[in-house]
Amino acid sequence: MKRGGKLLSVCVASLAFALPCAGAARAQEGGDITSSAGVFIKPKRAKTRAQPSANNVAARDTTSHHAPPKTNTPAPKTPTAESLNAKAAALIDAKSYADAVDPLRQAVKLKPDFADAQYNLGFALYSLDKYTDAVGPLQRATQLDATDADAFYYLGASLAKQGRHAEAAAAYEQASRLDPKDVKALGALGGEYAAAGDADHAIDAYRRAVALNQDDSDAQLNLGEALYAKGRYAEAAAAFQQVVTVAPLNGEAFEGLGDSQFALNNFAAAADAFRSAVRLNTNDEDLYERLGYSLGRVKRWQEAADALKTAVKLKPDDTEASVNLAWVYNNSGQFQQAIDTLTPIVGRKPDNAAAYFNLGTAFGHLAQTGAKNDAERKALFTQAVDAFNQAIRLKADWPEAHNNLGVALGSLGRYKEAVPEHAEAVRLRPDYAGALYNLAVAYRKSGDKKSALATYEKLRTINQPMADELYTHIK
Repeated sequence: MKRGGKLLSVCVASLAFALPCAGAARAQEGGDITSSAGVFIKPKRAKTRAQPSANNVAARDTTSHHAPPKTNTPAPKTPTAESLNAKAAALIDAKSYADAVDPLRQAVKLKPDFADAQYNLGFALYSLDKYTDAVGPLQRATQLDATDADAFYYLGASLAKQGRHAEAAAAYEQASRLDPKDVKALGALGGEYAAAGDADHAIDAYRRAVALNQDDSDAQLNLGEALYAKGRYAEAAAAFQQVVTVAPLNGEAFEGLGDSQFALNNFAAAADAFRSAVRLNTNDEDLYERLGYSLGRVKRWQEAADALKTAVKLKPDDTEASVNLAWVYNNSGQFQQAIDTLTPIVGRKPDNAAAYFNLGTAFGHLAQTGAKNDAERKALFTQAVDAFNQAIRLKADWPEAHNNLGVALGSLGRYKEAVPEHAEAVRLRPDYAGALYNLAVAYRKSGDKKSALATYEKLRTINQPMADELYTHIK
């Protein structure tokens, strides 16, 4: 799920370097968000929910089109098109669709321009799920009676069932022109426009449906979906909010509301909506993951951990949820838990750069805060070096990974090896203040005071307060 705001920069503060974590974070390629405790992967929206196309269209009250009322005239010995249609109409009203087909076929054979019989045949075939067969008589019905909204409606429904979305939309459009207050036709019209990739017309159809009834939760829900698909997230949020106001047990609407707020980076509001969604759907791993991410972005660490642990429990092979759980552990000082979470992940998924990055971050922080002696500290920093190297192997253009590798190397006294890593971070991102700071210190620690001072001058043009602090380390 793309997108992210700014957090603190990624760095592993080095006791040897005596460096603070510095610099504003940037969104990484692929949606990774950098922080002082690793990377948090913004989940993608789990799914696009179905629109109300004729693939799930609700039948309207209309059933058959009847022949003229009966009179006292004796029935003809030879059936007429009218008598056959009347018989079939009664069968349709009794939902005996299969029994209605033969008399209707006879009726249209006797009288091909009999609009009601053509409609009734198409309607019966549609009701029997014979959508391809239904199209012909329904099209003929619309040609014979261009004012028949029902014929256009079920023609649209039959076309939609075959995936002929643009043609279905044209039929529904005509049905809605003939009966502008038909909410079902407008809903189905919006669904077919959406299925055809025409979000603008879908939005217009749903708005027309909503205008007829503000409390129509289905129309509001699908308006929200269409607005979301168009990237109009604030309007989508308003539509979903209307749904949950009138239908507080609608889990899809809470999910849509959460997704919309999520896309707007309103993570506190997104978390509230996702929390309501998971109460209504307790087994949706994707919902728990987005809830955990949203809570993490507003630093509600324990709640975020609980949500992400549930996501992992529901889907143990979800690498992304485990990476994000480790990020939460790192932010809450639970570095060993982060290591325990990620170690099996990198064993199972050795191509996940974010997992290695967060693992390196956890080793680095644990080296600083939890090492019992110098030997343990060096062993942990060595593991951090290995993890950051793996992250760079998978994603060579990641400036934060190069910077953190440099810090880990410097923490082991390997300053000359640290220099090219910090330099590469600066090459990849010339305004990376934290990497410039670390590069200057690495130069100074390796005996190159001239290069350290030149780097300090570059930092002055980007971040004067940080440069002032740097100068005390390199002068």
